[in-house]
Amino acid sequence: MALSDRVVELRRQSEHRPPTKWYKRWWGILLSVILFLVISSVGASAMYVLKIARDINSEKVSIDTAQKIQANKALIEGRNNYWLGTSTPQITLVEFSDFACPYCRDDFSVVREVGQVYQNDIKIIYRDYIGHNESLDSALAARCAGEQGKFWPMHDKLFTNQDQANLTNLPIFAQQLGLDVKIFNACLSTKKYLSQVREDIDAAEKIGITKTPSWMINGYLLEGAISRDDFIKIIEAILKK
Repeated sequence: MALSDRVVELRRQSEHRPPTKWYKRWWGILLSVILFLVISSVGASAMYVLKIARDINSEKVSIDTAQKIQANKALIEGRNNYWLGTSTPQITLVEFSDFACPYCRDDFSVVREVGQVYQNDIKIIYRDYIGHNESLDSALAARCAGEQGKFWPMHDKLFTNQDQANLTNLPIFAQQLGLDVKIFNACLSTKKYLSQVREDIDAAEKIGITKTPSWMINGYLLEGAISRDDFIKIIEAILKK
């Protein structure tokens, strides 16, 4: 067959060949893979949330384990720590956080929102677990603000202005929050609450926490950032039981 005839024959065949299905084309295959990964991720997330809620709710306590849990509760919740919510909670959420941690900064607004929405059901306790150079000064600053009734406003300001949180700016933050700056500076310079910060760090290490943020939800340890949606799912699942 001459070359010209071969070209004509190929054109004729292509005109009568059914079009390739979209999922067999290269872009269709790529799209299918992406969809599979997304669906798998969503499914895994849902299973993860359900498992957490189920594990927390299904805890069976004997007399012996009750004593252990009570002792563990003191270790987990600490003392003299600031908290939000109710004193008679269905859910106790202890956050081990670091004012210089970028993931903690991303999560702090979620924690504040959850604390507001579920204020009659949940108690949120803040504890320090320091891993950055600037963390100690910020942790002490928050507690120094706390003795003037402004722990949570300072907590929010430290996260919102994380890149500017240093010894030069901390007194400025205090002034902006309406604190007595002289008292604040004296508290900060003497590291008045250093022992409390150390107590938080020691507790975190005994519990086995290795990163921030980490969460204890009714005694159940979760490490790493948690999305707003997953937080809500976990809380709702526990409250329904």
